Amino acid sequence: MSIPKIVAAGLEKRYRSARGVDTLAVTGIDLTINAGEFVCLVGPSGCGKTTLIQMMCGFEHPTAGRLLIDGAPVPGPNPDHIMIFQDYGLFPWRTVLGNVEFGLESQGMAKAEARVRAQETLELVGLCPAAHKHPHEISSGMRQRVAIARALAVEPSLLFMDEPFGAIDAFTRLRLQDEILRLWEVKRTTVVFVTHDLDEAIALAQRVILMASSPGRVQRIVDIDLTYPRDRTHADFTEYRRVLFEEFH
Repeated sequence: MSIPKIVAAGLEKRYRSARGVDTLAVTGIDLTINAGEFVCLVGPSGCGKTTLIQMMCGFEHPTAGRLLIDGAPVPGPNPDHIMIFQDYGLFPWRTVLGNVEFGLESQGMAKAEARVRAQETLELVGLCPAAHKHPHEISSGMRQRVAIARALAVEPSLLFMDEPFGAIDAFTRLRLQDEILRLWEVKRTTVVFVTHDLDEAIALAQRVILMASSPGRVQRIVDIDLTYPRDRTHADFTEYRRVLFEEFH
């Protein structure tokens, strides 16, 4: 039986400018995401993808409606719910290993235990050879893998990813997509992944949540009934791309 991890009902977010003008960012969001599920939020710029994921993270608060995680309201950020951004957020003065250790130390883990856990996680993402390098000494793709390792090390129950591969070259992006899928299949962490790339969404997600703009809202939810790893040249993959693309028009 599927267990709801995130439940949104009638969710709405309004912003008020300094001049007192209201902007309706998202409205009428009804959505259930199950524990261990991998979902992608897709839509054009300005459709509220980032606003929605920030409400789920607790960085923003809904104006109306209900948002529950594990059956409870979201009062603010939760150390068990980790966000990975496009810009990595690494500490330049810390080594790769030190960056991964940071989240564990912040949770109060003893240094020796944090070192062991961090090394195990770096092995999981294939970064042990770079453990003692600093972020400026490694590639952008490796830096994003460090950010993923830092998130996974604390074993979150929820992993939010806001266009994490958007600034990375196409070849590295494909490799990182394969990497995050492999890690998800091992950990079965609930993943909510924001992207504007239809192919990326179809390659990764069990369900694609297609959003429309003005105001932001859920337009359609598409179950992706394809086995992993997914062949982007297969006719079924192409058909999902056609269906989602047509929804934009």
